[in-house]
Amino acid sequence: MLDPTEAKDLVDDVFERFEKREAKEARGEKRFRDRVSLLVGVFAVMLAIVHLIGAGYLRENVVDTIRASDTYNYMQAKKIRQTVLQTGAINAPPGERARLLAEADLLDRPDARKHGIAQLQAAADELTRDGVRAGEAGERYEWAETALQMAIVLLSIAMIASSRLITIGACLIAGGGLAIALLTYLKILA
Repeated sequence: MLDPTEAKDLVDDVFERFEKREAKEARGEKRFRDRVSLLVGVFAVMLAIVHLIGAGYLRENVVDTIRASDTYNYMQAKKIRQTVLQTGAINAPPGERARLLAEADLLDRPDARKHGIAQLQAAADELTRDGVRAGEAGERYEWAETALQMAIVLLSIAMIASSRLITIGACLIAGGGLAIALLTYLKILA
């Protein structure tokens, strides 16, 4: 049988081991939460950068689309002017006919300012292609943003649940989003 002092020492020893184990677990959980919190911060910064780049591409899409529309409109106005001149030349006296046809022909000729009808068509087509490319890149950046947002939410859940598995899943999703953004930035995805 134990005397009261030995029993007290035994109980104290059990409590001391329990407190040490709890302190160790608390330190491990704090370290886990600190690391996950750091990941949330890193992913938030990456999200902001990806958003900034993606928004630039979407603005470029809008600007290119407007410029293409303006160029097409200018080209169409020149085509209408050319048609009016050619139609007017049909019933015009011979001297006037030659002047009207020469003026109509002048509208179609390439010039240094690139205002010939064919030059305007080529420029508008290129602006349209640029706008489409920028829009597609913007969409890929939106996918990357969504992946980073999902990762941040999952990390918040992982912190509450103290789940390393959810943390790994969040990192994989963020990595996928960052890969899409990087491949788009490097113009590998086009």
